[in-house]
Amino acid sequence: MKNNVLRSLLGLLAVGMSVLARPFPARSQAMKMAMTKPVKVAILVYPGMELLDFSGPAEVFSNARDVQVYLVSTGAKSLATRGNIVHLTADYTLATAPQPDILVVPGGPMEVVTAVYRTPAVLAWIKQADQHTQLTMSVCTGAFILSRAGLTHHKSITSHWSVVDSLQRFDPQAKVLKDKRFVEDGRLLTTAGVSAGIDGALRVVEELRGHDEAVAVTRIMQYDKWQPGQGLVLGKSGIRPPAPLAANVARDPVCQMTVPSKDGPQLAYQGITYHFCSASCRENFRRHPTQYVKK
Repeated sequence: MKNNVLRSLLGLLAVGMSVLARPFPARSQAMKMAMTKPVKVAILVYPGMELLDFSGPAEVFSNARDVQVYLVSTGAKSLATRGNIVHLTADYTLATAPQPDILVVPGGPMEVVTAVYRTPAVLAWIKQADQHTQLTMSVCTGAFILSRAGLTHHKSITSHWSVVDSLQRFDPQAKVLKDKRFVEDGRLLTTAGVSAGIDGALRVVEELRGHDEAVAVTRIMQYDKWQPGQGLVLGKSGIRPPAPLAANVARDPVCQMTVPSKDGPQLAYQGITYHFCSASCRENFRRHPTQYVKK
């Protein structure tokens, strides 16, 4: 009797462990089905940088489809942002970082930025990486770093409102513009101060994956301040055309997650079948479809 009970308990435990070991089907299958070659976004990080300068673009890119975000430190992997607000560990150093498709250089207080652009190894790495990027981007005073690397010469650029005149003196070969949320000039994109890095990153997502994808990211972030018209686009972009979703993949209209279109929760509305990552998202859609369907 005891042996039978023990065998039953062990059997139930084995079943439970096998269930827990399985990945959640909607998320794991969707990721596998939707996965194409990811766009690699490297964000250069250094001690004393402005927190939102790097975390804003990181949040945008990490919510975009098929985009891989990683941090590259100018020195030691462990560092802290301005005022020791956040301590973080970078994924790579300059010596070990893989070549990015998109390079993002955040800003910070001028004394910190000055120390960065006076470091020859940092400038050498930026120049080398920029030779193979689709686009190189700065946020706020990060434009000074790109300028010292020679990437802003003969380009239209911008930065934080308080330093645009200083930036013009710093780089007389550039045309520094005021009152622009971001300026994209060919393969270079510079943004105004701090939160403008979010807008610049959304512009890049729009080019990488299309306008609908950028809007989807704003919904995930609940960021309702994005106005593409506040930026300026000049020249021919280096961004490659957006990749469409695979034929067997759909996007959950509620949470914006990519999901398999062959199985999983579904619901028809006005002649269109929508696919969902979970029964919860389907129920939210059923109750308030007009919140999630484009007019």
